[in-house]
Amino acid sequence: MDMNENRVSSLTDEATELVEQRARIVGRLKDIAAEMWRAGLQNVRDLGRRTGLSRTTLYAALRERGIEPTERNKEQERQQTHDRPLQAER
Repeated sequence: MDMNENRVSSLTDEATELVEQRARIVGRLKDIAAEMWRAGLQNVRDLGRRTGLSRTTLYAALRERGIEPTERNKEQERQQTHDRPLQAER
C-alpha cells in the first residue's frame, strides 16, 4: 500500500466510526423526542427545533414508539378527562 491508500483506509475507518456514533445519537434524540411528547410537548415542529430532527423523522420515530402524533388532541382530551375530578351527582 502506498501512502495515499493508507490515508484513505484510515479515513474510511474514521468515517465508519462516525457513522456508528451518528446512528446512536439519532436514536437517542428520537427517544428524547418521544419522552418530551409524553411529558406534554406535543408539537412536532417544536420537537424538531429542540432535537434537530426533521418532522418526517419525528413522525416516524413517534409512531415507532407507539405514539400517533396526529391524535394529539384526542390524547390531551383523554388526559384532561382522566385528571378532572368527578362531579357530584344531583
